[in-house]
Amino acid sequence: MRASSFVSMLFAAGALVATAAPAAADIRDIDSLAVPVGACRAAAPDIGLAAQPGTGVNDGAFPHICRADIPQAIPFQASTGEWILFRIGDLEATQAACQQFSDSVTISYSLDGQPVNSDILPCQQRPDGSWFIDYRFLSHPLPPGVHTLTVTFTTAGGSVTLQRSVDIVPKG
Repeated sequence: MRASSFVSMLFAAGALVATAAPAAADIRDIDSLAVPVGACRAAAPDIGLAAQPGTGVNDGAFPHICRADIPQAIPFQASTGEWILFRIGDLEATQAACQQFSDSVTISYSLDGQPVNSDILPCQQRPDGSWFIDYRFLSHPLPPGVHTLTVTFTTAGGSVTLQRSVDIVPKG
């Protein structure tokens, strides 16, 4: 698959979404597509996510967390003290197609030029019957300023790199 076709396919899927942390990923369980996390945008409220022991949906509490869906080219903004769930994914009609995508793509991340660890939420069936895979990293709260996320997609046909920035503003 050519790299340009791969990126076009991601945009066409319509539900593209990423995750890790600057120094080291804090891989707490946020293992469901249904966990409600608001967008990292200036107008979005600063929300928290309580622990849900025993459910496996979210065994780690986050006092403040937001989500930055990649490859959206919107300005991301978060507050100091806010965790950021960076996400990108692929939507497919069948489990087999989702698994084929998973087997053919490698996604890596860096934040401010430093590689970060990430995790993959394997193919899950959504309520509408479609299948979705989620590549993510959970960032610890970042210091004030503009930070750059780099996402590299690698297939047999080559690589494509996207860069997105997130502005961290003092919470006040």
